[in-house]
Amino acid sequence: MAVDDQVVLGAGAGAVADLRDSKIRPRVVPVPYGSRPSICPVRAWHAWKETVKLDDPDGHAWRRLHSRWHTVMKGGLQPESIGDVITRAGERAGIEIRFTGHSPRRGLATSSRLKGHDQVVIAKQGGRAPHSKVLAGYLEVVDQWEDDALLGVL
Repeated sequence: MAVDDQVVLGAGAGAVADLRDSKIRPRVVPVPYGSRPSICPVRAWHAWKETVKLDDPDGHAWRRLHSRWHTVMKGGLQPESIGDVITRAGERAGIEIRFTGHSPRRGLATSSRLKGHDQVVIAKQGGRAPHSKVLAGYLEVVDQWEDDALLGVL
């Protein structure tokens, strides 16, 4: 994954993520600044980029660490490694359910729907087909109370 750190002008300015190596398909995704600095992906990206001195716009954004020296290496993380990092982070945080590499995609879809975003917009941001059955399954759980056929009838 390479990330272009150009600031995007417009509502909620942030960064543009150029996801060239993707499990789903390559895509360009706008990433707005977070409402809280402690969880802002744009601020975290800039801090990471500065810390590891990333200067190649075509290089990998998330890099491997040498297992013995813990120095940043040239190559990018493997897809399995990213899932392992997410699982270990959830364990260290004391979260009782097991997080996997798929958890952020599901969490993004669920949280976006709770904020009222349309399924097509959610699918595009998450790299899914506009009418993905998997995405529809996630959103069904979110929508079961707002889109209930019994609302206003009982």
